[in-house]
Amino acid sequence: MSFVLVMNLNPIYHKKVIDTFLNQLEKDLLYAQQYALVNESTVYVVFSESEKKYRVANGIGDNLLSRNYHQHIIFESATLENRVIYNRQGSIQKSGTMFINYHSDKYRLVIYLGKGRFTIEKL
Repeated sequence: MSFVLVMNLNPIYHKKVIDTFLNQLEKDLLYAQQYALVNESTVYVVFSESEKKYRVANGIGDNLLSRNYHQHIIFESATLENRVIYNRQGSIQKSGTMFINYHSDKYRLVIYLGKGRFTIEKL
């Protein structure tokens, strides 16, 4: 009986891991944009797949925040490389797409040119 229960909890755990990660990523991207706008400085969000973390840094290289993520979450560059750059007005410097994979789930992060808006959607 307990074996069946454990088997049923595994998909719930995986869903919670990716949902929590995507929610935090969204908040961190909004924080980076707001920081750039309020402080009138360039802000970088840099993804390090080898270290399984991303960090937000200002234009002079000071870390504003750093987050580790689950070892099974994989970032794939499409038209956006491993960084997102917000300029002093809070706008995105280069638009593009990244893919985020977690087990069999795949998500697309699209960052739009202009006001720095973005979407994260499940494929």
